[in-house]
Amino acid sequence: MASWGAMTNGGKTGAFRSPGREGSAQARLAHRLAGELRHSADIALFSDSLHSRWTDALLAETRFHLAGTMNAVEMAMRLEVSEGDIEARLAGLAQPWCAPALERQSDLLTAELLAHYRLRGALSVVQRDKTQAGADGTDALLAPGEGSPFAQALAALSLAEQRWSGPMLFDAPLRPDLPAEIFCELVWTVAALLIHGLSLNATESDRDAAPALVQAAERIIARHDEGSGPFALARRCARALSTSERRRIAPLALSGRRLLLFCALVEGETALPAEAVLGALVDGGGEARRAILKLMEIDEALAVQLFEMLAPMTGGIAGHDAALLAFIERYRETSQIEAETWLSDMLVPSALAAKLAIVGSAA
Repeated sequence: MASWGAMTNGGKTGAFRSPGREGSAQARLAHRLAGELRHSADIALFSDSLHSRWTDALLAETRFHLAGTMNAVEMAMRLEVSEGDIEARLAGLAQPWCAPALERQSDLLTAELLAHYRLRGALSVVQRDKTQAGADGTDALLAPGEGSPFAQALAALSLAEQRWSGPMLFDAPLRPDLPAEIFCELVWTVAALLIHGLSLNATESDRDAAPALVQAAERIIARHDEGSGPFALARRCARALSTSERRRIAPLALSGRRLLLFCALVEGETALPAEAVLGALVDGGGEARRAILKLMEIDEALAVQLFEMLAPMTGGIAGHDAALLAFIERYRETSQIEAETWLSDMLVPSALAAKLAIVGSAA
């Protein structure tokens, strides 16, 4: 932890302050390494169960989702392999094999994969708290006419979210309702771990299992339907509504602890992707949360509810009263112009934002 803080502070006080060509080169290097350093720190924290951005609740939910969806993909992979000898060798591996193996080789987790599961974990924390509290805002959210596209998408979203709050059985499968890119990454991770597992006890007479597992992975990927996942369903809800309806339902989504639906509604109003909205709410700090709430014209009472909803992921429980009062005071002071300025910055393409940061730091 100390070394990570030292590296971050060093980047700000050294590379960003140095003048001329040398400072520019240092700034470029610092920005290129920042993502890798943060991902490496997250991997270490995720693997070692240490504290930082990972609260206990967020870490547990993220592990649950990663293990469960990996178990489901591994099960599909084993069923997909039809070559008798390779099928028999797979049966000789412990079940599940991949999730425990990933704990020993967590560097297989890419930044994109871990970031997505972190967001799923955050949503799952909120969903589990909602289930335990018995809160349900579904009826209040339903648009007139239960057969409307919004009502149908909301019902499907509710079912998908309920699966996320099941018992935390790390050796059980969990439906891999993932976006296509993340699902593809997960399938190839499972394939790599299975191939490696088979190689550990391979004999000279055993043929290479990689081609059979590659073909199995490709067939599984080809059948994947990302449209049945919660993120896609939440977007379908938002797209079925007009601007006035999204504005009306956004507060109801927060009061019903429908955080993913709220993020999709924000996307519909601002064009900021729901994943980016959720990431800003969980990791963006007070400025991001205040801007998002202000953009959706959320009142102070619901701002308090959002603050408390996110507390298990943000560490806001410590010093809760003082932090909450400070958040509300700053929310009252936040203007619409400040919120729109934050949104404009967020809508800048990430590649351009990185280059602008380098240019600005070298100036």
